[in-house]
Amino acid sequence: MKLKTKLTILCAALLFAVAVSLTAAMLWQVREQSYEALLQSTEETLNDLVADFGTAVYRSPTDGLDALSRKALLTYCFRSCGVPGSALVVNGECLSASAQIDPEEYLDVHYGGTQSARAYVDGKHFLILGKAADIREMDCGVYLVADATYLYSQLWQLSGRFALLALTIGLLGLGAVSWMISRTLRPLSRLSEAAGSIADGNYSRRVPVVSRDEVGVLAQNFNQMALAVETHVDTLREQNERQKLFVGAVTHELKTPLTSLLLNVNTLRNVYLPEEKQEALLGSMDARLHWLETMVRKLLTLLSMKKNAKLVPASVPELLTQVRELTRPIMERYGTSLEITCNGDILSVDKDLMCIALVNLVENSAKASAPGQTIRIQASETGFTVTDRGRGIPEKDLQRVTDPFYMGDPSRSKANGGFGLGLALVREIAAVHGGTLTLESTVGEGTTARIVIGNQTVTCR
Repeated sequence: MKLKTKLTILCAALLFAVAVSLTAAMLWQVREQSYEALLQSTEETLNDLVADFGTAVYRSPTDGLDALSRKALLTYCFRSCGVPGSALVVNGECLSASAQIDPEEYLDVHYGGTQSARAYVDGKHFLILGKAADIREMDCGVYLVADATYLYSQLWQLSGRFALLALTIGLLGLGAVSWMISRTLRPLSRLSEAAGSIADGNYSRRVPVVSRDEVGVLAQNFNQMALAVETHVDTLREQNERQKLFVGAVTHELKTPLTSLLLNVNTLRNVYLPEEKQEALLGSMDARLHWLETMVRKLLTLLSMKKNAKLVPASVPELLTQVRELTRPIMERYGTSLEITCNGDILSVDKDLMCIALVNLVENSAKASAPGQTIRIQASETGFTVTDRGRGIPEKDLQRVTDPFYMGDPSRSKANGGFGLGLALVREIAAVHGGTLTLESTVGEGTTARIVIGNQTVTCR
């Protein structure tokens, strides 16, 4: 059973329970008011009857009358009052009775006021009132019986009207409640549809936030969750594509040197060559093997750095000293110099990985610089800056130079022994530190690269 149906049934039960309760309360109140009005009017009639009866008796001569004559006189005086439904009891004997029932069976009058009782006889309702009176030293009990059946007839008629009114109000209320429930649950239905759509792969699906209540907050949180899921899925897709491209690039890069090595081995086995040509061929094979070893080492570093990274407080001066020592052969090879300015002390990094990143950036700067130019490293408590004034990177290559194996000028990169992995390593090292790598470059003026690491900024130029 759907939630809407359950809530509608529950609200319908509550509405009809309230309607029945209100109807019963109103009917009870009407009955009590009607009985109270009947009681008051009957009591007034009884009081008037007692007064008129007493006056008639006191005006009649009773001296010298025997008991039978006295009873006859009392009966005459009582009946002369002309009140239907009345009864007179004198000294325990009923002298006159025009009521439909015997009031003495239901009411025992005594001095001290008017007594009342209710009776149901032969399908009729009666209201019985009685009052004691001392007339001519005789104990008299005056009764008055009123037929209250018409009150119940009116109540039954009112009951039907009230029931019809309650049913009408209940149906109208049920319709209004059903509409309100449908309106309230509509966002939940949209949420359910959106959840199913997301489960089917439509991660861009969102639901409108149409209220500020709990359902609106739920819709807002659902949209935030859907955005997080979409972002995560897009990230996974991007990583998957990058991995595919990376594997394809690795396969392509390894295919050419391996093919060349196989051809050279086959040549050495099957073709007679002079000793000089054999030495030249072996030297070429040795160079290619060293090239493959270096590339594989960088690939292993690139693949394993996320697993082995350890971010701990590291001494910046010691890190830069290590970078200077590692880049000294590079500076000598390209005829450039390295200038280091250190204003920082401690930085939370993986020292080995950051050293690899800085060495790669310095090496790239040296390759792009002319002999005699100076490469500068500046360090502070917020990061690093590596500056060169080399030839720069063309704008068309700027967005792709961080891709593995991408080389804007393949002939120049091959001549410098490059693989297109240096900036890819720097980018991944920045990612390991929770940051990103960005590049700015102008042809003929130099290159700027920035790494944002968490709340720290490592700037490389």
